[in-house]
Amino acid sequence: MVRIGYIVGSFAEDSVNRKLAELLVAQAPERAELMEIDIRPLPLYDRHLDAEFPEEMAAFKKEAAAVDGLLLVSPEHNQSFPAPVKNALDILTRPPKQGVLAGTPMGIAGASPSRFGTINGQTQLRSFLPLLGVKLMGTPLMAVQVTGDTFTEDGADAALVRRAAKYMDALTTWVEQHS
Repeated sequence: MVRIGYIVGSFAEDSVNRKLAELLVAQAPERAELMEIDIRPLPLYDRHLDAEFPEEMAAFKKEAAAVDGLLLVSPEHNQSFPAPVKNALDILTRPPKQGVLAGTPMGIAGASPSRFGTINGQTQLRSFLPLLGVKLMGTPLMAVQVTGDTFTEDGADAALVRRAAKYMDALTTWVEQHS
């Protein structure tokens, strides 16, 4: 059984990215166990915290280090990934030489009402995560354009459900091969 931690980069309870994360978790193959690693309790990172790393940050890093891979489900704000995602990634790489991201297999997903989903924010994440040693899954991409029919009270549209299942199978295989 491969363990995949997922991070939702939106704090809104009714977030389309939380809905996407729930769909991805539901469509994960049986050989994967998924658990949320919550970023909402994290304080804002500052290098002056390195000397006495706050308990919330240490616990977050411990959770991330305990899984075989990560799934980042992030919204897009102003054509970039949001500040809470950057904060979480900073915490996972700090203090110096004590980061837990290097060598971690990871997938990125996101949903937005914009025409191209979260492709701009994902492109920015893809530009620097490999430099941190992250083993980033290249394809398939999961950048969802949200319309009024994407998520319903009963779940999601059938095409997105199929796409989510394919994505999660690929991510699970990626984590199995690279952890």
